[in-house]
Amino acid sequence: MRYLTCFAFLAAVAFAADGVKFDTDAARVLKVTDVPHKKSALHKHDLNRVMIYLTPGDLDVTAEDDKVTHQHWKAEQVAWSPAGGMHTSENVGANPLVIVEVELKRKSPPAPKRDPKLDPVAIDPKHNNLIFENAQVRVFRSWREPGMSETMHEHTGAGRVVVLLTDINAKVKLANGESSELQDKAGEVHWTAGRITHAGTNAGAKRFDMILVEVK
Repeated sequence: MRYLTCFAFLAAVAFAADGVKFDTDAARVLKVTDVPHKKSALHKHDLNRVMIYLTPGDLDVTAEDDKVTHQHWKAEQVAWSPAGGMHTSENVGANPLVIVEVELKRKSPPAPKRDPKLDPVAIDPKHNNLIFENAQVRVFRSWREPGMSETMHEHTGAGRVVVLLTDINAKVKLANGESSELQDKAGEVHWTAGRITHAGTNAGAKRFDMILVEVK
């Protein structure tokens, strides 16, 4: 995981906005595209955020005291961005930088109760890699090979954000026996509220990968 300093933020005002994907009591989720060489206005972020970088890029972030922090991001990199002071931001690379931002509204949520027998990270670490966890979120990467199924597992907390890193064609079975399908493209974002117990099967011809942000 990579942490950002209090000044290392991205400016929504500098983006050719893809827009707000979801806005709930627990979190606001945006997908934004930071275009090259368009410096933002001076601004700040009042909420802690999780940042998922879908494309690589370089940013210069300038604080009010003119201190410049240079950031280099890799595709599929995830970072924790705490709330902080005023700054500007500029994409100094040659290509647009696409980011999913998860703004966390619940500053002191109760710790979710997890059944270790249903915790996806605990029961299947070969397919679920914990990126980081703190008092507000748990973030991990999950994947599945073609034709393979997940073990029945549970997601807890206020809800979860799913960011698709690849195209997906999956069949999902709930603990109550109900089933559904999920077909979508890489880069799309989904939100599911509340506790849910399910298992997915990769019905596609290629491995699927995703980042999950469990909001506590």
